[in-house]
Amino acid sequence: MTSGLTKLINWGLQTFYPIFRRWLPFQVYAYLAVGAANTALNIVLFVLFYQFILPQPGVYFQEYLVASYTIALLIAFLLTIVSGFWLSKNFAFKDSGNDSDVAKKQLGKYFIVVAQGLGSDYLILKALIVFADMHPTVAKIISTTVVLTLNFLLQKYFTFRVKKPSENQPG
Repeated sequence: MTSGLTKLINWGLQTFYPIFRRWLPFQVYAYLAVGAANTALNIVLFVLFYQFILPQPGVYFQEYLVASYTIALLIAFLLTIVSGFWLSKNFAFKDSGNDSDVAKKQLGKYFIVVAQGLGSDYLILKALIVFADMHPTVAKIISTTVVLTLNFLLQKYFTFRVKKPSENQPG
């Protein structure tokens, strides 16, 4: 099934890339496209868990009531880490290596970058709203743009960094 899914995603990326070729290198385009698909999956999972699976208004954890939306957010986040990693590794950063030990390290780094992105998005959003008195929608657009740019650079140069041949040789 993965092979068929991989072929379908590659077909979709190749089919629509000519529209964006003037503005984006393929790697950036693929990163944004698979990231958008993973974000859509995240939203669907959030809605599914929040609206249909979790009890309302929340779940008691020890003596504290944890809101269902918080639990749904965390479940959706954790589930889409796996899909986001697979999509990024196989479509945006294909040349980052296929060795299983390398992939394990990359998954750990991917989790760190994504968690940083979630935290940064929240902090930037909160700062723009509270300190700059910005409208939340405008603040969200700005924070998302900053975080997407930062995450792309971190994924490219940290998580999925392609080592030069001289870096692989014992020194």
